[in-house]
Amino acid sequence: MFFVSFVVVFSAPALAQDPPKVTGTLSNITRVESWSFFQPRIDPVALTAEPIGDPNYTFIGDRAELGVRVEGARFDVSGAFNYVRLENLPTTAIGPGGLGSGAFYFAATGVRYSYQLYLSDLTLKVKARDDRGSLTVGRMPFVSGAETVSTEASLETLKRERLHSRLIGNFEWSYYQRRFDGVRLDINRPGWHATAAVFVPTQGGFEESTNLSMPKVQVATTSVTRVAAASEWQLFATAYRDRRDGKAAVVDNTSAADQPIDVTVSAFGASHARITPTPGGELDTVFWGAAETGTWYGQPHRAASVAAEVGHRWTRAPGKPWLRAGYLWASGDREPDDRRHGTFFQLLPSSRKYALSSTYAQMNLSDAFLQAWFEPRRLKTRIEVHALGLASAGDLWYQGSGATASSGRYFGFSGRASGGQTRLGTVLEAAVDVPVRKYWSVNGYAGTMWGGDVVKQSFSGTRLSFWYVENVVRF
Repeated sequence: MFFVSFVVVFSAPALAQDPPKVTGTLSNITRVESWSFFQPRIDPVALTAEPIGDPNYTFIGDRAELGVRVEGARFDVSGAFNYVRLENLPTTAIGPGGLGSGAFYFAATGVRYSYQLYLSDLTLKVKARDDRGSLTVGRMPFVSGAETVSTEASLETLKRERLHSRLIGNFEWSYYQRRFDGVRLDINRPGWHATAAVFVPTQGGFEESTNLSMPKVQVATTSVTRVAAASEWQLFATAYRDRRDGKAAVVDNTSAADQPIDVTVSAFGASHARITPTPGGELDTVFWGAAETGTWYGQPHRAASVAAEVGHRWTRAPGKPWLRAGYLWASGDREPDDRRHGTFFQLLPSSRKYALSSTYAQMNLSDAFLQAWFEPRRLKTRIEVHALGLASAGDLWYQGSGATASSGRYFGFSGRASGGQTRLGTVLEAAVDVPVRKYWSVNGYAGTMWGGDVVKQSFSGTRLSFWYVENVVRF
């Protein structure tokens, strides 16, 4: 009753003003994915000399979205539905662990197809009269690091590519994605912005029952952002609590049996992004760091991660080449028996933004990388090379993007034993975005990974390849 009165009081003055602006959206993404994962070892107890799983497969998926947004002087209302369909999912691409994204979709459904119609957005945003604050309630997207939109296009691009979704994201790459049910408060002032939010994530990612939320996974986050013309500083804090029912895999280096999830983690950190003009273009710098404290299945949890990057874009040269280099370190646990958990926990990220190959997460990781971006005419291309290692030889090789279901064995991340090794491998990958029309584009990606000593502990083959082609239509 209080909420209804609040909305009526704040919205009533807008009824006598200009009529609200109504915008409809329609999009469709069709993607063909093909995997040739590392070749698994032959099962020593099997009756035939066959590998444990089949790493080679191709599947197709489609996601359509229909949405509407109503923008008024004092309120905004938005809603959207998605329909997803996947076909030809692999049935034997599991072991050891999931052999590519298709394996996780199949594990969630148990059949070769998956489909769902789900509500992806239903929000009411009440705005202050002077636009100095807003309150948003409902089912909404949320991206850490994206609380403000920069007026400088180059800075916004840098933030979107290198700061967004490191701890909380919409898991955009997956067909079922992720949304959040809760409340968000934003305060705008000249030169700074503050955000606070409390929510529970929806199921999604690889899980088709996307309409349901996960009430036992609870998140509270706040940030303060200092905004300037070509730079941005942010301080942030996030609290994460996971008490999902039923037994799930314990994803750490203790080799513990399945048990109910008992994780409480708080992350505190800062980020900085800056664009500096140069005679030939723009120099960019990025810093991001976070420290964690809490408990992990009853053990004290202490972990940290840091990333530093630098780049230069030649804005006047043909193709506007943009060359970048960076390094990320995310702590790993040193000893499984020391009653202390030291693996950096990524919470609910969009992992593929920082790992296009989708084969690793930013947990127990060292990642030294080079990037080259080009925009010849209307094309957008990028090439990346990553030298990957584990931060701790006593911990696991992790992959995943956080919780996707309220029940089941899948925790949201998975891990493979390192065998006391740290060299994970080298990734070479490239992506291209070809705009055909204003509303139509065709995108492609191809990547390969040469596995190191860590990969050899679980697989007989040390070469992975992955490619996809997707058709995108947006109105």
